[in-house]
Amino acid sequence: MKWTWRHDAASQPLLNAKELQALYQQAHSAALPHSQRLLEQQQIGDVASRYRGAGLDYEESREYQAGDEPRFINWQLTARTGTTQLKQFREERRPSVFILLDHRDSMRFGTRVRLKAAQASRITALIAFAAAQQGWTVSAVRLSNDQTQWFTENTHPHDIWKLTEACSVACPPQESNLAPSLNTVLPLIQQQLSRGTHIYVISDFIDLNTDSDTHLLQLQNQHPIFTIQITDPIEIELPNAGHILLQKKNAEAGQTVDLSNKQCREQFKQKAEKHHTAIKQQLQGLGCAYYRLLTTEKSPESQIPLPHGLGT
Repeated sequence: MKWTWRHDAASQPLLNAKELQALYQQAHSAALPHSQRLLEQQQIGDVASRYRGAGLDYEESREYQAGDEPRFINWQLTARTGTTQLKQFREERRPSVFILLDHRDSMRFGTRVRLKAAQASRITALIAFAAAQQGWTVSAVRLSNDQTQWFTENTHPHDIWKLTEACSVACPPQESNLAPSLNTVLPLIQQQLSRGTHIYVISDFIDLNTDSDTHLLQLQNQHPIFTIQITDPIEIELPNAGHILLQKKNAEAGQTVDLSNKQCREQFKQKAEKHHTAIKQQLQGLGCAYYRLLTTEKSPESQIPLPHGLGT
């Protein structure tokens, strides 16, 4: 069995205008489970943040610490307790979404329906459109083989539409030694976001490792993180397809594998499941929400929580 890449398809965008319009409608009419529809808010101050700061709504008081602003001292409570107490307020902020979209080499693969990169672009569009329809701000970064493309925070529908178009450009297969790693980009995200921003990481997490833990923990400490692992069906279970030639990158000689061998397919299935389970456990262990989507999934909005008023 041999998979070939159609060169005419490789030069086409992953999503065309008609497909983007359909995704816009899907995001608009997505029927989310009650557990995912926590709040429906649109404007600044409508969302009660889980982070405390200098907002308008009094939350509680705590003991005064060096460096605190004296104007927030709770004089009545200070008089009753005999220790200086400081008022704390619930911060008010405009809800915002940040999307990390992985379009690197391993995502430019697919055996059924679409490439992993195309599915990732579909999810990006759904998230961006849903956020825009709720009045949220949207920003993003797209990792490609040879560049890191940043998109600044926007709320205007026209700008967000342009973002989805830029995240749907053609992704022909190509190898590059310049591709950014997750561990290179994650620390840069922390520097750009206001606290409480909802972060979506859409990737196959091929280079997730123990070094990623520190970066994700730092982000998770200040932001809700939704991780979405994109997987092709053949990365889970091999087909009964006879002999195929497997060849590693930059390797002159490959290895022939007989996929009609049931034991061979079963061994692959077990190893694949162990691999995906390890990624899931690592991300969940860091406090990230985890979802896995196949490239064949037609309705991603039914599988992942879109920004329809997710609480901060």
